Amino acid sequence: MKRSQSAIGLVIVALLLVACTPPMPPEYKADLAERYVTCAPGEIAISTIPELAEVAQAWVDGILENCSDVSATIIDPTVGAETAVDVFLTAPGQTSACNAAASSPVGIDAVAVTVSVEGLDGVIFSPALLHRALSGGMTSWADPELQELNPDFALTDTPVVLRAPTRAQDITSLNGWMGRLDPVGWPGLPSGLVADAAFDREAIITELETQGTISVVPASFVTNNSLQTISIQTSPDLEAVYLNTDTVISAGTQMIASTQGSLVSAALDPALAPIPAPGNDVALEPWQALNQFTITVCAGANEMTGRAFARYALRLDSQGVMVTYGFTELPEQIRVAGGDAISQGLPEPTIPPSGAPEEMPAEYPSEMPSDEPLEEEDEMASPEPTP
Repeated sequence: MKRSQSAIGLVIVALLLVACTPPMPPEYKADLAERYVTCAPGEIAISTIPELAEVAQAWVDGILENCSDVSATIIDPTVGAETAVDVFLTAPGQTSACNAAASSPVGIDAVAVTVSVEGLDGVIFSPALLHRALSGGMTSWADPELQELNPDFALTDTPVVLRAPTRAQDITSLNGWMGRLDPVGWPGLPSGLVADAAFDREAIITELETQGTISVVPASFVTNNSLQTISIQTSPDLEAVYLNTDTVISAGTQMIASTQGSLVSAALDPALAPIPAPGNDVALEPWQALNQFTITVCAGANEMTGRAFARYALRLDSQGVMVTYGFTELPEQIRVAGGDAISQGLPEPTIPPSGAPEEMPAEYPSEMPSDEPLEEEDEMASPEPTP
């Protein structure tokens, strides 16, 4: 059978066009994924810990606004197993009751030690003194060792009131950091702390009204309630570390991601030198008592919709919601690793038919002709330069 010359010519032209289309650079693909929401049609149920309920609702509202074919509902995890769950938001030590298709860290919260003594915001503790205080051995806020560490503070003989109930993950995180700093002065878990799975915000606020109270609480709780916190003397040769966003971010630069397929985990490596913030030559001493939240997508019929929701939660704009509610956004290296793993199987990011940007990113120049008028060439000879 003969093929017409015109048909052969069309095939050649098509092949040439395909060959001339450059692959999408990774930088441009990442830029599209940040600027435009990836949607996958379906209906998902999301189970979240109470701490992240408002964050999760903000993410749900955001993805529903951008994806008309997505339905997402937050369910109460205490109700029971009547509703199948497609996405879990969990705290350290918790597991998701499903076959995980994908998972990633999704946000950070630090561990704080708060004190309800007026004028003691930032008061310095050594690991050894903090261990004594959390074990019931420090009975007065005029303790001589505390005064020696804080010569500029006017301490008063207010009785120390230890609030014992503390979340298990906060005890674990604080214990790990203090034990690394001073294994001798911090020999193990302080005897005064009691692991408490429940976190009753209103009850804690009431208890902290008692003057002299010291308690281990989440840093987000401190931020949202404007509470005072202590500083930690990590070394006699260094300034004490004060808990704030910058010292938590500094610790975040010490985190390393591990990826297995679509499952990403992250751990802090204290041996890594923290990375200085942009514009700085020296990194801040890190506040290494960190906890991370995890988002898990369950395998099943709604997996792709669940992945799209998780991808939305990992977008830079969505991470800003974490900051709004007192948490810390993921370190960039963890966020990127999580986004890549969660996105497996989702559609490639593209510019939507409407609402496209006016210009392409500089890293990926457009093949389209420029709207700018070309500079007209003057065919006349240039005048001779003036001597």
